[in-house]
Amino acid sequence: MKEYASEFIRNVAVVGHGKTGKTSILDACIFNSGAAKRLGKVDDGTSLLDYEAEETKRKMTISDSLAVTEWKNHKINFIDTPGYPDFVAEVQGALAAADSALIIVAANAGVEVETEKAWALAEELNLPRAFFINKMDREHADFNKVLAELREKFGNGVVPVQIPIGKESSFKGVIDLIKVYAKLGEEVKGDTPADLEDAVEEARLEMLDTVAEFHDELMEKYLEGETDDLDEKEISEALAEGVSQAKVFPVFVGSGLQNVAIDKLLNGVVEYLPAPNYKNYFGVNPNNDEEVERKLTDGFSAQIFKTMVDPFVGRMSYIRVFSGDMKGDATYQLYGDGYEGQERISGIFTMQGKKQIPMDVAHAGDIVVTSKLSAAKTCDTLCEKSAAIKYPRVNYPEPMLAMAVTSTKKGEEDKVYTAIARQQDEDPTIKLYKNAETKQTILSGVGEVHLDILSDKIQRKFGVQMQLGEPRVAYRETIRKTVEVEGKHKKQSGGHGQYGHVWLKIGPNKEPDGKNVFSESIFGGSVPRQYFPAVEKGTNETLADGVIAGYPVVNVNVNLYDGSYHAVDSSEAAFKMATSIAIKKGILSADPILLEPIDEITVLTPETYMGDIIGKLNSKRGKILGMDPKGKGITEVKALIPESELYKYATDLRSQTQGRASYSLKFSHYDPMPDKLAEKIIEENKAKSAEK
Repeated sequence: MKEYASEFIRNVAVVGHGKTGKTSILDACIFNSGAAKRLGKVDDGTSLLDYEAEETKRKMTISDSLAVTEWKNHKINFIDTPGYPDFVAEVQGALAAADSALIIVAANAGVEVETEKAWALAEELNLPRAFFINKMDREHADFNKVLAELREKFGNGVVPVQIPIGKESSFKGVIDLIKVYAKLGEEVKGDTPADLEDAVEEARLEMLDTVAEFHDELMEKYLEGETDDLDEKEISEALAEGVSQAKVFPVFVGSGLQNVAIDKLLNGVVEYLPAPNYKNYFGVNPNNDEEVERKLTDGFSAQIFKTMVDPFVGRMSYIRVFSGDMKGDATYQLYGDGYEGQERISGIFTMQGKKQIPMDVAHAGDIVVTSKLSAAKTCDTLCEKSAAIKYPRVNYPEPMLAMAVTSTKKGEEDKVYTAIARQQDEDPTIKLYKNAETKQTILSGVGEVHLDILSDKIQRKFGVQMQLGEPRVAYRETIRKTVEVEGKHKKQSGGHGQYGHVWLKIGPNKEPDGKNVFSESIFGGSVPRQYFPAVEKGTNETLADGVIAGYPVVNVNVNLYDGSYHAVDSSEAAFKMATSIAIKKGILSADPILLEPIDEITVLTPETYMGDIIGKLNSKRGKILGMDPKGKGITEVKALIPESELYKYATDLRSQTQGRASYSLKFSHYDPMPDKLAEKIIEENKAKSAEK
């Protein structure tokens, strides 16, 4: 592949709802460019881009793929992204690396949930956007209906630059409103087909009207009625300018699966979507945190936007070059999240799916891949040391579904945890941690499909299988009244015996801060001072193990006020045992209760679903704290909710809101648990103890 200067490069993230045909469109782009001898198809398992086992099995894109295409002396770096909501992090990474977003919409389905979310993510980055209405050959395809939906949802800047000829089984091609093309590969020299003349003229004037709003010269001619004198170059340049300012959003149309009008899409990408030099890029100086601006002509700087992990090859890092040239044999400065160092580059290449195409140098604005970087991770910055910069990291979504994870095969737990940890390099939305209280290892992901596919991946890559289950809740035990209780441990079995005797006063801690307090008020030496540490240790250990349900006892005040000892048979172990007997007896008679952890949940939801969400939270024993409008039809709902009610709430919320809502959690406090629910937990603990 030849070298391309910045102005001849296009970086396009292809995004949208699942099953809209994103991958099929890009397979057709690669085929039309001559880089592939046959047209890959997702349903046949022959796609060049969905090549991982989990993708071919499910016939869906799971991770970003780079689909480099050469077209009309330009290099287009398409990034194919997943459409399933569990993999939104892949979409965010692709958008951070791209200069524009091509949003795919199915002609038979219209604007769907992930269409709106893809638009919102691109809008947040102020990226230029375009649409492609795909599947015009399918039953119920309706170009005009979908176009009206797009304009209703995303504004009057949405403007068609093509209109289809026919629909469903009669779909033949497109008419280009600027070039006046009629069907695939054939330029019409004469008039537009008679049955489409009115539609073409109406759409052409609508396009000019929209573009003229953002272009002074065009507006002047438009107002003076000189639209017939406008040439193709004038309109194209004005359209491209409006697109680069994210004010005009052109709409293309065709069929990826049938490879109809895909060449027109490629023409449009080259002509209307911006090259990397349409703007400068910003980061901070890692030495003083001051803002730094980079032009394409400045010293080398780049950011890793994706990492792939292979057990044999190691890490493959996908890199967007923001300024300067990246060489395939060089050492660069690395700035990560709290760390820095140097990385040696030992070769760069571009990719068409899994096919690697070697490169000697990548110019500013290009996207490349390298392998075997020792420390670099996703979102890290590479640059020349003399021109230090650190680009902003992607704000990935917090994982919402937490599951207890272990190994299916006993004894392979560490292998499973190691495999998951390696996948964290590839997927920043995976979290793995040990819950010290429940003694479980917790794996968090975006959703059930996310964790299901993770399980398949680590089995394929690392030969281990993980098992997921419901996480245990870290309950607490406490008491509500004060008691005085005796504990005696006496044992004589020949020779040296055991004797320990204590009287304890056990009651609620007056400072309910979750801590237990031990004190002594012995008079007259009834218990020698040397045994006080043993009594305190026995207290702490017994309370930590729990009494009624096996959970730590908290907010308890224990006072040693009396007892007795034997000059020969008393020992630390005997007093520790006597204390344990007294604590267990005392807790049971001091009106014990279970406490449950309460989390503060913050749900961001479209207002349409607010009533359903509040109803669901109430059904889960939630207590609504308030609602706060956040603009753009989004409301923030805050509530307190028991942690035990949150298992798989991520799945419930997605189902309720079609994936439009999200939530975050933080621990709030502990509250007494309702008696009936507490009894169930206590009985379960008794059953487990009996099994042991």
